[in-house]
Parts: sequence; C-alpha cells; structure tokens
Amino acid sequence: MRLRTLPACLTLLACLALPAAAQFETVPTPAPEPVPVPADDSTPAGAEAAPRDMALYTGESELMGQGAGERRAATARALAQVVVKLTGEPLASANPVVRRALSNAAAFVLAEQTGEEPVDQHGNTAIGGVPVYKTSLQVQFDPNKVDALIAGAGLPYWGAERPRPLLWLAIDDGRGPRLVSSQQLNVVKPLAGRGTERGLSFALPAGSSVEQAAVQTIWSRNPGQMQALSERYGAGTQLLGRLFREGQGWTADWVLSRGGEELSRWSFSDPSPQRALASGADGAADAIARRDAVRAVVGEPESIEVRITGLASAGDFARAMGYLQTLPVVAELAVVEATPDSLRLGLKLAVDRATFDGFLAAGDVLAADAAASDEATAGYRLRP
Repeated sequence: MRLRTLPACLTLLACLALPAAAQFETVPTPAPEPVPVPADDSTPAGAEAAPRDMALYTGESELMGQGAGERRAATARALAQVVVKLTGEPLASANPVVRRALSNAAAFVLAEQTGEEPVDQHGNTAIGGVPVYKTSLQVQFDPNKVDALIAGAGLPYWGAERPRPLLWLAIDDGRGPRLVSSQQLNVVKPLAGRGTERGLSFALPAGSSVEQAAVQTIWSRNPGQMQALSERYGAGTQLLGRLFREGQGWTADWVLSRGGEELSRWSFSDPSPQRALASGADGAADAIARRDAVRAVVGEPESIEVRITGLASAGDFARAMGYLQTLPVVAELAVVEATPDSLRLGLKLAVDRATFDGFLAAGDVLAADAAASDEATAGYRLRP
C-alpha cells in the first residue's frame, strides 16, 4: 500500500512528521511457526559487558545563531540530551551536579559537526519559494567523562543493552482503527525521533493479514493476546498503542509489556498528533529505564584538603585551578597555601572522596600522587 492511499489521519501524520532519522527496523515477515525467545532478553549474568554505544554519547541540538554563545548553549543542550539518554530520567539536567557541568559542556566534547536539513522532508518553503532549512550541531561526548558525571551526580546509569520494542500501533481517523505497519514508516517518525532522543529504538510489524485481523486486540491494548505474534519476530518486549481524535485534539493510549509481564500503562492527550504519538517513546523509555538503570553509590558529600604538585609555571597553576573550579562535583574551592611548585586547596565536594577520585581518573588533568599525600591531605599531580 502506498503512502498516498493511507487514511486521512495517517496522511496527516506523515506530512507533519519530524525530520529526525527513524529508529525503526523493518522486520521480516514472520515464520509460519512462533520462535520461542527467553523471558529475559537482557545480558545474562556473568556475560561480558557490551562495548559502549557511541550513539548514546551523541547529542544534537538546533543552532539558533552563529555566535559563540549560541554554540555553547547548543553544546550544553546536546550534553543534557545525552545525560537523559544514559540515565533514563527526563529531568536529569535539573540535578545540581549536572547543571554545573552544562555550563562547561565543551570540556566533555570529543567531536562535533554542523549540518543543515529541510524543516521537513516535503520541502516546505518560506514566502517567495525560498527553502526553509535548520542548522543543527551534532556533538559526540567523551564516554569516560560523561559516565563519571552521571556517577558523581548520583544518577542511575542505563546501559547499552536495551530492548527494541515491537510497536503495535492502531490509528483511528473516524473510520475505524487501522494497523500501522513497516510500509508506513513516515507515519511514526514523531515517535522515532523522540526515541532517538531517549536512546530507544523500535521495530514495526510487516502487516500480514493475520496481524491486520488483530487490530481490535491492539485497540483494546491486550498484550497477552499479542505476545505470540511478537514472539514470531523474536521480540520479547512489545508496545501496544492506539491514537484517535478526542475533542479538539488527539489521545494516545499505551501499554508496554515484556514476556507476560506488563511494565506500564499511560495515556497522553495533545492538540498535536505528533506529540501524542511521541509520548509512546517517552513512556517506554521511562518504564524500561526504571527497570534496568543502576544507580551508582556516591556516598555522602565531603570536605577535603588536597595538595597538587608538578606546577612549573603560572599557566600550570591556572590550569589546575581552572579545572577544579569547573568540575561539577566540586561545590566550593578555597586556596589554603601556594608554593612555587604546589597548591594546597580546601574542597567542598557534592560526593564522597572515592567518587571524586573516580571523576579525576576519567579526566586528563590530575592524577593521584601518593608521595604528595598524608593522613590529612589527598595528593595529586598535574598531568603533562
């Protein structure tokens, strides 16, 4: 079925879809018989940890101008997006430690690039026929530094081993519910784009006659009855949703399940069908992160005294001080003593000493120095 023959509701969503790249996988037509899958599709206990997924450490933000200030702001927004991806907490940027880090987001950057793309994929134009483009900044951040930031902030960490929920979505434009299949990827771009921002991707069914016949089961959001069809795709996690007009807006109802366990149900209403549809990604990410994210132990805040050695010039002193002043886990800093080649400082930390040491180890400025340490003072040496 071509997109132009979709019902009016689906066509509207396709025309207004977000330009973000879809995070949907076109899954093959199911095998004649169901394929059993384990009830738990996470990494088995004792298995080697998966390598980092650099997509989770990459954020993208629209550039509203070309000035240095706007670029700094866009970098901060991109870092905030990455922290949300890696914690599963949409309000993670409000954490005091994260807020301090956002003001110095450039220190976390590995690489960045800018790009332009049309406002939408249909080539909408401004008055006079001039194409409308937006400029975005894509930033890849240092995984070690970001992981240390998350640990230092006491936030949970949601690893790269994430399920790809199979999306069973029915949309009713007033003529009865219809299944959205992998032939209609443009329809679900709002959900895909939001999934990208939350670090979650989805799959769509092929839309066989058996699946089309199950649309009322999807509409009733009965995950138990859809589980067998999901397992034929090897999907242990499924997201059932329905989108329909209600009053002057749209309502989306969702249920997320894994195996035979229901993880969450939620609803969202909005004048925009795109925002209503995107709520499926938010609710799924929230529920999966609540289950899978692990919170690091950061201990109680401490006040410590540190001695920094290896300072050979005024530039070294400025580098060491500037680094500590911008560390998000350092709440306050005071100079106790300065010698020609060292600094003694009092630090008020937002975390305990062990977490602070882990944060420094993730950086490239200070290294632990046992020779400069004593019972009352933690010693560090400025790296070359």
